[in-house]
Amino acid sequence: MLAGLAALLLALPASAQDAGPLPPGEGRTLVRALCSACHSIRLVTQQGKSRERWDSTLDWMVEEQGMMEPGPENREVILDYLAEHFGEDAAGSTGGGAMSPWNN
Repeated sequence: MLAGLAALLLALPASAQDAGPLPPGEGRTLVRALCSACHSIRLVTQQGKSRERWDSTLDWMVEEQGMMEPGPENREVILDYLAEHFGEDAAGSTGGGAMSPWNN
């Protein structure tokens, strides 16, 4: 699984690998690689979900949208990062309003 993520990272154009709107932290590279493969990273940054809702969203993205399943260790890192930076209480969070396609 790690090899698949590494290959995905290497396949991203340099412009997609930059820091963009994602704050520094462990998990940023994984989040950028998985999420920006299919949509704008801004879709992630405006969600404001609890860790449990982010977990459900990852399940949905894998099962319904064909996202590569992150391994258990990577999944924990991703969830920690998303909950810390784009959780319900994160500064600037929109709380995953009704217009979000990920409100599940």
